[in-house]
Amino acid sequence: MNSKLPKIENYYKWSSSRLVDNRNRGIFAEWLVGQALNAIQNNTSRREWDAVDLRVNGVTIEIKCSGRSQSWGYGEPSTPRWSIQKNKRVWNAETDEVEVFDNPKRNADIYIFCLHDPIPATNENVADPRCWSFWVIASKTIDKELGNQKAVGIRTLKSLTESISWSELPVEFEKVAEGLN
Repeated sequence: MNSKLPKIENYYKWSSSRLVDNRNRGIFAEWLVGQALNAIQNNTSRREWDAVDLRVNGVTIEIKCSGRSQSWGYGEPSTPRWSIQKNKRVWNAETDEVEVFDNPKRNADIYIFCLHDPIPATNENVADPRCWSFWVIASKTIDKELGNQKAVGIRTLKSLTESISWSELPVEFEKVAEGLN
C-alpha cells in the first residue's frame, strides 16, 4: 500500500493530458475559445453540465467541437459533425436552478463551432490554435435556417458563414453579438 499522499498534478496528468481524446479536446476547445474572447478569469473553473459553455458580457455561448481525426481511429479521417439539438431543460450554474422549456430550444445566444483539422491529431497540434477552424453563428440564425435539425456538418456551416482562425475569433464574436439585438 502506498502511504504517500497523492499529488494533484499527477491527477491532472492522468485525467486530462491526452488532448486528442474527444472529451478532453472538447473541453480544450472551450478553454481555447475562452482564451480568445478573454472570457476565463484566473479564479474561475469550468462548470460541468452548465446550461452554456461560456458567458461574455451577458452573451451566452455554446461551444461545439469536432475533429477530422479521432482518438479511436488513429490516422483515419472522420467526417466532422456537431450536435445542435434543442434542449427541453438545462441547469443554470449561475442561479443553481433547472430551467424547463415548454417548447425545446437552443438556450445559448451564439454557437461557436470548433474544428481540429490535422490528421492525425496529436497533443501538439491540438494545443496549437493555428490548427483549428471556427464558425461563429447566432442561435437565431440556426433556428431560422435549420429549424429542428439535430446536427450539422461542414457543408452546412459553410453555407451559413465563413470559417475563421483563432486570432479572428474576438472580432467575429463581437460582430455576431452586435447582431443579436
